Amino acid sequence: MPSEKELAERFGVRRPSVRQALFTLQQQGLVEITSGARARATAPSGKFLSGQIASLIRRMTSTGQGHEHMEQARLMFEAGVAWQAARVATDEDIQRLKAALDANAAAIGNTGLFIRTDVAFHAELTVITRNPVFTGVHDALVGYLIDQRTTTIHMPDADRLSVRDHTAIFDAVAARDPMRAFHEMTSHLRLISELYSESKRLSEDILRQIARDVAGRIERERESMWVARPKATGGHLPAEGPAAKSRAGRKTRES
Repeated sequence: MPSEKELAERFGVRRPSVRQALFTLQQQGLVEITSGARARATAPSGKFLSGQIASLIRRMTSTGQGHEHMEQARLMFEAGVAWQAARVATDEDIQRLKAALDANAAAIGNTGLFIRTDVAFHAELTVITRNPVFTGVHDALVGYLIDQRTTTIHMPDADRLSVRDHTAIFDAVAARDPMRAFHEMTSHLRLISELYSESKRLSEDILRQIARDVAGRIERERESMWVARPKATGGHLPAEGPAAKSRAGRKTRES
């Protein structure tokens, strides 16, 4: 690319503005900047593109409808990956997938390790396809997958059910049965999706009830404080609030 001085003169701006523009282009993966040399135009790397897609996924899944759309996209993507993996898997691929399955099964009860081995099992399927597009899409989905599994893993037996499904997927791939692999992956993802939805709903219900319980306790403590205050202050009360007036009214009517 032209030097910073040439670019500044061409566009009629100061050199700091040119540096900022080049830095922005570098963040977008369009320019490579090396100290002591001119900037060079470059094609975005796969890592950069995966990061951009991951950022898009985070924004999309911040809403209920966006999450639903992402679930549909993931189901079609991963079911297709399983189908292709069953078509092209070699004996070596089957051995690696079995090792990933065994590691996942051995991690039952260890939340952090289970999540990592769960994601690794799905990643191994994309590797088997030998399609860099599939691998790139999976890399972009990793953050979303980890969030989903972190939420569902606390459901009773969620890890055992997941290993059960992973075993069925492995058996289908090992048998080189694409349609069966597609079906098993679809069933697995439907299970995870339902567990995720139920976990979110239960969490919200529990937190809402906790908020109500805490608010009620604080209200009762406040009422008790006003009732006990005359004794603590020698019988001198501050200006009566609505609650105190209401109590006084009730006592008068009762008398």
